[in-house]
Amino acid sequence: MRRALAAALLVLAAASAGCSTKKKDDGGGSASGRAPTMTPAEIKRGEDACTGYVKQLCACAAARPDDAALKERCELKQAKPEALQLLYDVDADPSSSDDSRLRAQIEARKLIAKCIQEAAQLPAMGCR
Repeated sequence: MRRALAAALLVLAAASAGCSTKKKDDGGGSASGRAPTMTPAEIKRGEDACTGYVKQLCACAAARPDDAALKERCELKQAKPEALQLLYDVDADPSSSDDSRLRAQIEARKLIAKCIQEAAQLPAMGCR
């Protein structure tokens, strides 16, 4: 999780540093010549995956108050939805370079995949 948060901060730092690249428009971008942003449907699925995972994990931790490791995991994973939102913000920011936006999209998709994988592991941990 710390890696995802560090990646989000790195993307934000690159965006605020004014990194930009000039590329020829090959017709694959949007009408403005910028790379397309993540679709609203993809953003919603990502938010649902990460918030759902954190809710399930924390509900399991609440049901098992004697499991300190599970409680700690719940507390640490609270940052996942926040990190995802930071990445979405970089992608939606019109002042972000295409490179920063594309990197934010890649990191957001990695984070979403991790949420899905970790949610799939909850039953093996005794969580329903």
